[in-house]
Amino acid sequence: MKNTCAIANLNLLKLLLVTFVLLFCFKVSIANQQNNFNPNLPPKITQANAEFVYKFLLAEIATQRGDFNSAGHLYLDLAKQTHNISLAERATRVAGNSRNGRVALDSAKVWSTLDPDSVQAQQILAELYITSGNLSKAKPIVKKLLEQDAYRGEGFLYLNSILAKVENKKNALRFVLNIAEPYPNSKEAHFAVAHAAYFANNKKLTNSELAKIKKIDPKWQTAVLFEGYIISSESPDKAANFYTTYLRKYPEAGEVRLEYAKLLTNQKKYSLAKDEFLKIVNSSLASAEISFTVSLLAIELADFDLAEKFLLQSLERGYPQPEQIYIYLARIEDTRGNYTEALTWLNKIKSGPFFIESKILMAELIAKYEGNDQAIESLDQYTNLTTEARLQLFRAKISILYSDNKETEAYDLMKKEEENFKGSAEFKYDYAMLAERMGNTVLMEQLLREAIKIKPDYAVAYNALGYSFADRNIKLEEAKINIEIALSLEPRNHYIMDSMGWVQYRLGNIDAALDFLKKAYSIKKDPEISAHLGEVLWHAKKIGEANRIWNESLKQYPDNKILLNTIKKYR
Repeated sequence: MKNTCAIANLNLLKLLLVTFVLLFCFKVSIANQQNNFNPNLPPKITQANAEFVYKFLLAEIATQRGDFNSAGHLYLDLAKQTHNISLAERATRVAGNSRNGRVALDSAKVWSTLDPDSVQAQQILAELYITSGNLSKAKPIVKKLLEQDAYRGEGFLYLNSILAKVENKKNALRFVLNIAEPYPNSKEAHFAVAHAAYFANNKKLTNSELAKIKKIDPKWQTAVLFEGYIISSESPDKAANFYTTYLRKYPEAGEVRLEYAKLLTNQKKYSLAKDEFLKIVNSSLASAEISFTVSLLAIELADFDLAEKFLLQSLERGYPQPEQIYIYLARIEDTRGNYTEALTWLNKIKSGPFFIESKILMAELIAKYEGNDQAIESLDQYTNLTTEARLQLFRAKISILYSDNKETEAYDLMKKEEENFKGSAEFKYDYAMLAERMGNTVLMEQLLREAIKIKPDYAVAYNALGYSFADRNIKLEEAKINIEIALSLEPRNHYIMDSMGWVQYRLGNIDAALDFLKKAYSIKKDPEISAHLGEVLWHAKKIGEANRIWNESLKQYPDNKILLNTIKKYR
C-alpha cells in the first residue's frame, strides 16, 4: 500500500511539473494572441491566474484518468476565455476521443476562428459538420480547402472516407458533384464522384467517372483498385481478367499486383497466387507480412523448403508476432521428421497469445514421437493459467486419450472435471459428444441443452442436438428446428448442411435432402457426407450416382466405419 501511494504521488508531481511548464507557455501565447483576435469576444483570463490554473489542472487530471468528456468541456471553457489556439485544438481532440460530437464541434469552431489559416482546424470542422449531417455548413469550408493546389488531390481522397459515414448516400453524391464541378481535369475529383456514385447505387455515373479518370491517368492504381473491387463483387473471375489485362500494360504496379494475388488466394488458386507474391516479395512493397503470406501459400502447396525460406525472411524483416512463425517452422520440421528441431522452435515461445497453442502442438509431437502418456504428462506441468487456457489444455488431453482409444478414461476424466468448467459451453459440448459415444444419449441431450443456454449462438451445439435426433429418427420436427437455427448462424458450414439434408431425408423430403447434401458435398467430400448423399440417391432410384459417390469416397477413406456400414446396407 505504501509503495502504491508513493507511485501515485510521484505521478501527481510529474503532472504538476508538466502543468506549470504548459501554463508558462500558455501565459506567453495568451499575451501574444490578444491583438489578433475578434474584439467582440474579449478574454476573461489574460494570464495564468488562480482560476485558470485550477481549471487547467482539473482538465489535465481528467485526461489522465480517461474522462475525456469532462476534460473536453473544461478545455473548451478555457479556450473561450483565453482565445488560446493550443487550448482550442486540445479541446477539439479530447472531445473527439470522448465521442461528444457537440463539444468537439463547438471546440473546432473556436479553433478554426482563432486560426483560420490552419488546414487541420478547417478540415476537422468540415468533417464534424459532415458526420453530423450538416452538409450545407461543411460545403463552403471544403470548397475553400480545395482551392489550395497542394491540398486538392489529398483532400478529395480524404473526403471519400468522411462521406462514407453519411447515411443519406444521395445527399452525399449531390454534395460531391457540387464540390468537384470546378475541377474537370482532376482525377481525384472524378474519383470522389465515382466513389460517392457507387455507394448511392448510381452505376452509370460510377462507370462514366472511372472512364474519365482513365483518360486523365490510365495508370493510376487507386482508381484501378476501386474498379477491381466493384468487378470482383460481381464476378471474381472477371476481376482476375481485369487485373491481368492492366498488369500486362503496367507490370510495375505493385499495389494492383498485391490485390490480384489476394484475389487468387481467396479463389484458392494457390499456385498462381504464389507466383504473384513472389514477384512482389523483392519489390518496393516487400515486407515481413508479404514474406509471411508467401510462406503460407507455399505450405498450402506443400513446398516446405520455400515456406521455410520466407518464414525466416519474415523474421528477419521484423514480423510483429514471431511466435506465430515459430509454430509454423515447428510444423515444417515435423513434416521432415525432425522432432528435436521442432521442439527447439516451440521452446522459444515463453508467453503471449501463442503460448497455449505451442504447448498443445508440443504435446501432439510428444505423443507422436514418444507416446501418449508422456504427452499427457507434458500438459499437466502448466499451472497458474486462466480458465480458458486450462480448458484448451484439458481438451487437448481428452483428444489424446480419445486417439488412444481410451474413451472410458476420457469420459471419467470429464466427469471428474465437470465442476471446474461448469460455465463453459465448449466443455459441455465435448462432454456431450463423448457421452454419446459411450451410449449415454440422455446425458448428451442434457449437456447440449446446457451448452446452448450458456452460449445461445453456439451453432455446433444446435447442430449436434438436431443431428442426434435425426440420426436416431426421433423428435424430427425439433431436430429440424435446431438445425435451422444452426444453419442461420453458420450458413456456409457443410456439416450443418449435411445435417439438414439428413433430417429432410428422415422427414421424407427427398428433393430437399438432395439439395442440401449435394451443396455440402461440393464444399467438402467428407466420408460421412458421402455416406448420407449416397443413401439418399439410392432411395431416389439413382443407383449409379450413389455408387459413384461411394466409390470416390472409398478410395480416399477406405476404413471409415460410417461409410462402410452404409454401403454394406445396400450392396
